[in-house]
Amino acid sequence: MKLKNIINTLSLAAVALVATGCQDTDAQVDIEEVDAPAFVSITPAETSVMLFGEKTITVTFDKNINFATKNASLITLNGKSVKSANVAGVSKSLTITADVDFSKTQKLHIPAGLIMGPQKKTYDKDIDITWAIKDLPDNAATQMTKKLGWGWNLGNHFDTSDMTYGYWDGVATIGAAPFNTLKAAGAKTVRIPVTWTNHMDATNTIDAAYLNEVKAVVDLALNAGLNVIINTHHDSFESTLGECANDATKAEATAALIQTLWTQVANKFQSYDDNLIFEAFNEIHAGDNWSKGSDAENALLNEWNQLAIDAIRATGGNNATRWIAISHYAANVDLVIANLKVPENDNHIIVAVHCYDPYNFCLAPVASGTNSWGHNANAETSVQGANEDYVIAQLYKLREAYIEKGIPCYLGEYGCVIQKTANANAFRKYYLEFFCRAAYLAGLPMFVWDNNGKASGGDEENGYIDHATGAFVGDADIVPMMVNACTVTDETSYWFDGIWKKSPDYEAPAE
Repeated sequence: MKLKNIINTLSLAAVALVATGCQDTDAQVDIEEVDAPAFVSITPAETSVMLFGEKTITVTFDKNINFATKNASLITLNGKSVKSANVAGVSKSLTITADVDFSKTQKLHIPAGLIMGPQKKTYDKDIDITWAIKDLPDNAATQMTKKLGWGWNLGNHFDTSDMTYGYWDGVATIGAAPFNTLKAAGAKTVRIPVTWTNHMDATNTIDAAYLNEVKAVVDLALNAGLNVIINTHHDSFESTLGECANDATKAEATAALIQTLWTQVANKFQSYDDNLIFEAFNEIHAGDNWSKGSDAENALLNEWNQLAIDAIRATGGNNATRWIAISHYAANVDLVIANLKVPENDNHIIVAVHCYDPYNFCLAPVASGTNSWGHNANAETSVQGANEDYVIAQLYKLREAYIEKGIPCYLGEYGCVIQKTANANAFRKYYLEFFCRAAYLAGLPMFVWDNNGKASGGDEENGYIDHATGAFVGDADIVPMMVNACTVTDETSYWFDGIWKKSPDYEAPAE
């Protein structure tokens, strides 16, 4: 830079400095008055349901706020201090973490003066929010719940898909004994899974002797005073959904098979009253894919449901108004809710789902002898994220999706295998009681899966009542316990907090 330019620059700076020094130093800058923050909303909204477990609550104001985290203890849920409360960065929201207990009513209290806005002005009102689980409505769905109550599956008898080895439950002929035991225990329903296609001839005609054998067992259960559900279970179309969705010829042949099958079954039971329910399908899926169906598969399964309904209704008589249960992909709770199309012009439809969550505790234990579940579970071997709060939330979804809308829904299958140690079986018993009480809260009838597995324990060993003798398998009070858990209406004396205390402590198996 040339010397002349430097001199000019310094001269300009001096002029600016003189000008600044001549300004009126008594002038005041007006700062706009800002109101205290105002409460806007809370999430979850007061109209929603706050279910058990650790939950996040977000309280939003109309302007950015500050909050002293030391004051978190002054915020309470049901009279107990929340776990934490803070404002993340520059935000209009206070984020609260709290443990929600089993009360049907949850009350949040934020005292006045804790929330500070600009210019240190505080929100000067208490914030009191209440979430409540309402009683179940009195509608067609809850009336069906009372009718069906708690029930049992005669599993792996008629649902045998390969008769080379006879009936899988090892019982040649089913007598009245198991049904009498059920009735005496307070059960109301028996689900009888049936596979039909391996008893069909080349013209898709069901063997008459087999139809009569199924009918005889249905009659035994009805005569014992139970409701009965019969379905299609391990039939040839159980896992061919994917093939049919991609092959029009195979889809047409399968549709014809479904139609003729249900026409024959419906005609056989046409005169039976509404204590007999038909269930269109079991766990329809594509090949070995149990996790999710494609759009084409989901659409086709809805078509199959309607096809079965139409075939049954067309036989007339009591079948014109018989209750029919339908499901969707793998009978999975979330997939059913997401994809099932419930007919709008038929008010005798039930939604059926299955739930064996968590799978690696209920059906295929993760480690022999070390299995546990719930808040006292062994973190190393138990399934994480599928404990008490998960079970309640999962079943409550069904309440919101169907029961509260007047659409009956039932748990066609649930259960937990016999375990190999006393400690693991204690967790099994705790799980079953908690699960059944969660179904009660959701307003769901439920039917435990029983394949006549014995007390040796292991994968798929689901035994509760001996299929031949009617004797209880293992702990004799498990069945009455489950009946009580999903039917007792006295919530004051029998609620989740009492069940929670029954959870065993984990004991590592001896080496």
